[in-house]
Amino acid sequence: MRLFLAGLLAAALVFVMGCGGMGPTKFVHPDFDFAFVEKIAVVYFENLSNDPAAGSKATRYFTTALLATEAFEVVEPGEVSRALEKFGLVSTAQLTQEQVITLGQELGVQGVFLGSLSEATSIRSGATTVSVVTVVVRLLETETGATVWSATNTEDSASFWSTLFGTGQKSPSEVMRRCIDGCLDTLMD
Repeated sequence: MRLFLAGLLAAALVFVMGCGGMGPTKFVHPDFDFAFVEKIAVVYFENLSNDPAAGSKATRYFTTALLATEAFEVVEPGEVSRALEKFGLVSTAQLTQEQVITLGQELGVQGVFLGSLSEATSIRSGATTVSVVTVVVRLLETETGATVWSATNTEDSASFWSTLFGTGQKSPSEVMRRCIDGCLDTLMD
């Protein structure tokens, strides 16, 4: 019996370790001084998923998580939208360096966050449904329009217990928040 329990425990540990995932991928410009950035703008996230509301949710979650860090002063979303409309910018995913510089001057910010929600879906796996979210976020400094930080993260609702027993799944919103927090953690460390 003792040998059986030891084998079961070893198998469970191997399974749990295999479910860890990759973690976020990040880029940090080696020569940029982040102390220079005091005030930033968050541009509405591009939505590449099939969920029409996912981009809006991701933008709100990211802005709130960014405010919670107290690392930057954040321009109100309405002011960012007004500035983008003023310059006739519809697709924020393709902002040029000149447009980033102009947007920075208009809003009085040293940095602009751009993001995209690459995936926000639910996948059926046997008796369970797994929510999967992938977010890509970049920080562009507004003096030259260059990317100084970028992170990509994927999270899902699967856990050891939910996989084993089909219970305890995290909601799609919790998965999205965890995904965004994973990105921001790479900036704050």
